Amino acid sequence: MFSEKYGIVTGASRGLGAAVAEELAREGYDLIITYQGRVEKALEVKEQLEKEFNVRVETYKLVVQNEDEVIAFRKWAEETMGTNLSVLVNSAGIFANAPADQIDPKLFCDVIDVNVKGTFFVCRYFCDMMIANHFGKIVNFCSAVGLRATAGSVAYASSKFAVRGMTQAMAVDLGPHNIQVNAIAPGPMKTEMTIKSFEINPDMMNARVKSSPLQRLGEVSEMYHIIRYFMASDFITGQVVSMNGGNTMV
Repeated sequence: MFSEKYGIVTGASRGLGAAVAEELAREGYDLIITYQGRVEKALEVKEQLEKEFNVRVETYKLVVQNEDEVIAFRKWAEETMGTNLSVLVNSAGIFANAPADQIDPKLFCDVIDVNVKGTFFVCRYFCDMMIANHFGKIVNFCSAVGLRATAGSVAYASSKFAVRGMTQAMAVDLGPHNIQVNAIAPGPMKTEMTIKSFEINPDMMNARVKSSPLQRLGEVSEMYHIIRYFMASDFITGQVVSMNGGNTMV
């Protein structure tokens, strides 16, 4: 049975992606959530959302940087949920921290592949549904580091600056089809990725948190407000909203 309206959230088995999926489910959207390697986490999210919000949730294993897999996913999504795609959230991503003169070129390319090419492929192969419906909302995950680079962020910052530019360019191209394209640029949040960042470079991460005006990590639940705002407004596009505790102004 096809859904009357549904959303797709990539990388939604944990962290901020799972938080976005929760808010969309709260708003009544059926969902497809993708994961890459942790099926048990994705199934936990599915079970929670279906039980708590009485929506339909499908899971799909997806390597977003693989174009062929994204094309296959596009076909599966239409066959499974229909063409009434209302919301597309690209939250799948990876993090790396290494100085520019020491980073392994392969690691740099891996970050670009997932964060940039992955975001592009998913947008590229799903926007036609929204164009046909003359409606849609696309939300890409940028980062506070995509607004202002930090030490050791040559790969991650490069990828997120690219996502920021991609968001604006897509907003221009897709706007005439009544499709809004915006980005969220979180600062340090209480997620598994941030915890790993602290493990990689604790001094840098501690200094970053302490130097921000609010001097704390963001709560995952604070993502709800941003998504709710993007869903409620039909006149915002090409924008980057950054909840970062003031990190980018100090």
